Amino acid sequence: RIYDGYVGTECEDKLEKIIAPNPNNDMNFWKPEFDFVKFPETKGELQYEFTKDLFNAQRPFETNKEMWELIKPITNLLKAVAFLRVTAYMNTSTTTHQLHGYHIDNECENAMTAIYHVNGNNCQDYKCGYLEFENWGDIVFNETPFRIRQHKGRLIRFPSKMRHSGVTSINGETRCMLVFNYVTNKMPTRPKTQEQAMQEALSD
Repeated sequence: RIYDGYVGTECEDKLEKIIAPNPNNDMNFWKPEFDFVKFPETKGELQYEFTKDLFNAQRPFETNKEMWELIKPITNLLKAVAFLRVTAYMNTSTTTHQLHGYHIDNECENAMTAIYHVNGNNCQDYKCGYLEFENWGDIVFNETPFRIRQHKGRLIRFPSKMRHSGVTSINGETRCMLVFNYVTNKMPTRPKTQEQAMQEALSD
């Protein structure tokens, strides 16, 4: 499922102002504690990924309460039974697109992932980066691999066992996201046909 503009412009603007680097942002959100990964060089590129947990079920007492209140429009939409982890990500821009690596978030049948785009303008040429899915089992997408462009206010949700990867921006701007890992009492089912898979991925 892909949702655009669901949380409203006020929430979208606040999240971008707090999380995404800009001349008016003192970056206090990322201080004092965050983790970062330096990815291996690919085609001469260096890429960095900054992460910060807003919630982790293993450390619930460390929940960022102010941010949790701000993202309520998103968490309300997800209708989760329980959240496992909510994490902010910031990826540096590169001169050529860099694939972070296909992975799954969780193998449990009722585990879901939702990715909220903090910034980006839905670049038709994909310069602002994108989310890429590998084929899911015997489901083969017409557009292989299946890509969803980075776009401010966009929310994408899918079963956590789907293999996916982020891809860097090449427009000089960071790619910022919130990633929600959670469980529902509704068991996700695999689409029976390619057409059904595409319809579900693109539907409102």
